[in-house]
This record gives sequence, C-alpha cells and structure tokens, in this order.
Amino acid sequence: MNSGQGRLSGEGYGWYVVFVLCVCGVVAFIDRQIINLLVEYIKDDLLVSDTQISLLQGFAFAVFYALVAIPLGRIADSTNRRLLITVGICAWTVAAICCGLAQTYAQLFFARMMVGVGEAVLTPAGFSLLADFFKPRRLARPVSVFTASSFFGSGIALMVGGYIVNAIQATDGISLPFFGPLRLWQAVFILGALPGIPAAIWFFLSVREPPRRAAPSSQQSSREYRRGFLEALRYVGNNRRLFLSIYGGISFLAAAQFALGAWIPAYFIRTHGWSAGDIGYAQGFVFLVCATIGVVGGGWLTDAMQARGHRDANLKTSTFGGLLAMPFAVAIPLASDPMVAVALLAPAVLFGAVPFGGGVAALPMVSPPQFRAQLVAFYLLVANILGQAGGPWLVAQFTDRVFADDAAVGWSLMIAVPLLLAIGSLLTMSGWRPLRAQLTDASA
Repeated sequence: MNSGQGRLSGEGYGWYVVFVLCVCGVVAFIDRQIINLLVEYIKDDLLVSDTQISLLQGFAFAVFYALVAIPLGRIADSTNRRLLITVGICAWTVAAICCGLAQTYAQLFFARMMVGVGEAVLTPAGFSLLADFFKPRRLARPVSVFTASSFFGSGIALMVGGYIVNAIQATDGISLPFFGPLRLWQAVFILGALPGIPAAIWFFLSVREPPRRAAPSSQQSSREYRRGFLEALRYVGNNRRLFLSIYGGISFLAAAQFALGAWIPAYFIRTHGWSAGDIGYAQGFVFLVCATIGVVGGGWLTDAMQARGHRDANLKTSTFGGLLAMPFAVAIPLASDPMVAVALLAPAVLFGAVPFGGGVAALPMVSPPQFRAQLVAFYLLVANILGQAGGPWLVAQFTDRVFADDAAVGWSLMIAVPLLLAIGSLLTMSGWRPLRAQLTDASA
C-alpha cells in the first residue's frame, strides 16, 4: 500500500468521514422528522385522521424502501459509494421541497415516500464506508456516532422546527422567493430542506472512496458466497437465528423510539395544552442530548465489553437498553405535570437509544464484504417497515380504533411503546448465543 492510500484508509481520516456522514445524517433526519411537529396543522388543512398522519410519518418511507433499498445496497457493494451518497442527498432534498409544495394528501404522501431515498442511500453506503476505514474491533464506536446523527438530527429538527413555527405564527403569513405564499407547514418543510444543498457539495468534494476491507468474520464466507442478491439471502437464511435477532429485535426497539418521536408532540399539545413550538424545544433538547448519549454510550459500552471478551456484547447492550427504557415509557403518560413527563421522557429516550450504537454495529461485523451494504439495506427495510412505519401506526390504531378519541393518545403510547420494547428485548436476547458462536468461530 502506498503512503497516499495509507492516509486515505487510515482511521484519522476515517473519523473525518464519520463527521461528514453525521452532518449528512442530521440533514436527512431534519427532512424526515420535522413532520412530527406539524401534525395538527396538516390535519386541519388536509382534513385527515391520526392513522393517515401515521402513514405519512412512517409507511411512506417503508414503501420506498421496499422498492429501492436492496438495489441501492447492491449498487453500494459494487460501485463508488461517494457518488451514490451525493446523488442521494440531492434526491431527498428535492423531495423534501416537494413536500412543502403539496396541495393534497396524495401529493404529500408521494413526496414523503421519495424523501425515503435519504436513508435508503446514506446508511448502507455509509456503513460500508466505515467498515473499510476501521478495524472490526474498533467499528462499534464510529458506527454508533454515525447512528447517533439520526437522533441528533431528530432533536435539531424539533428545535429548529419549533423556532420556525413560532416565528411564522408571530407574522401575518409567509412568502418565500420562488415559492410565493405558503401555509405554515409548507414553509417549514421547504426551509428544513435547504441545508441539503451545501451538504451534498461538501460530501462530494471532501470524501474519498477507500479500498474495500474484508471482515475477519467473513473470510470463509467470502470463499463460499458469490456477489449478488440471492447469495445475500442465502447467507441470511444460513444464519437465520442471528439475523432474526438483529433484524427483528432491533427493529422492534426502533419502533418504540419512532412511536415516541412521532406522537409525543401530539400528546403534549392535546393533553397538556402546549404549543408546537414549546414541545419542539423540549423534545428536541431531550433527543439532542439523551439520544446522542445513549447511542454513543451504547457503542462505547459495546467496545469495552468486547475488549473484556464478551463476544455477544452488541446484542447484550441492546437487550439491557430496551429493558431499562420500559418503566419510564410506562410512566410518561401517567404524569400529571408536563415537566415531570419531560423528565421521564429523558431516560426513556437515553436507554431506548442504546441499541442503535452497538447493536446495529453487529451487522458489518458479521457480513461478508461482497454484500455488506445489501445486508445493511435488508436491515433498513425491516427496520423501516416494523419501526418507522409500524411504531407510529400502532399508536394511531389504539387512538383511532380502540379508544376512538384523539385525546387518548397518551394511553396509546403507554400501551404500545412498552409492548414494542418487550418484544425487541426478547428477540435481541435470543441472538446472544448465535452471535457469540459466529464471532468465536471467526477468530479461531
């Protein structure tokens, strides 16, 4: 390896790439999560139900993932990931602007579906890049930092969205250059999308494509499996207990976090009479601080446990995080004081975010390099159907169908979120042994 290539693939430059990926992740999640503050405004303008809103929050992304996540993962395994991510940033930025131009529910649904290209491109290709910059035993920390950008972005989206909402409400209306007069929720979508333009330029100009690194856990697999979609499915099938735990378990834990993120604003608005701006600041701060600490702390704890010989550390930390979050999730809607509810939200988010550091980092560790990004894309497909779509939808089903009362959203959260955490914790626990066995065999 020449010196230039060595500098390119070194971990120092790798941490710079982590930083750039994190900024892009924040931009993606601003576009993706800002809708949670706009629920009441969209419902009033478009005359839709909580269930229809939940489809905008989640299912629209899952549809897009079902169509493109796997092909994009296949492309990331065989082509230039730098260019692929740049195109993805441009695509989701345009789609987010189109959300602000929507006039009907169908138009908004389609535009939200197209925003899903953000993570469908960014995360599989980003994980694949990081696996080539960092050695497997040091991978959990950079992956956890990159994953934390989604929670950091959610917090930024809520805080910035709250500021924009308050600013627009203080005026007689808003008219943007090139767009003209807009409704409040339309203006928030468009303003939130604009940072994607400099992010795409920065990523393209500053990130370089590294040489691909073979993972120790997949050296034998590299000889047994060829590159391709069917071969990736065969690998998952041959290791189904492990991948059921990772794909299913972490996806159910993600569903709990998405449910909280999607419906906590509506809960505070409907139950405690807060404004969208007020809950945006409060919830945004909680996600910004607590979720970031939880994800990064989960990655750090996983690396520390692995250093002490716990080969199943990735899934152990995930299980413990889910179990610790449960009592706080139950207690949030029981609090009569809204500030107490915010205080209970903090540990629920912190512990609930732990699995998305070390737990998700297990994927590139156990994946052969010839379809590493595809296996991450499989995870994103499952996580978005069960998590991003399923979590908010489940809460809405309790509100619309069981209680038939918008004001009962707190009770819906109290039932749905702990249930999702319990299922996710049990599934990740079932993967301790197969993960331990696979990583032990790889080091033999």
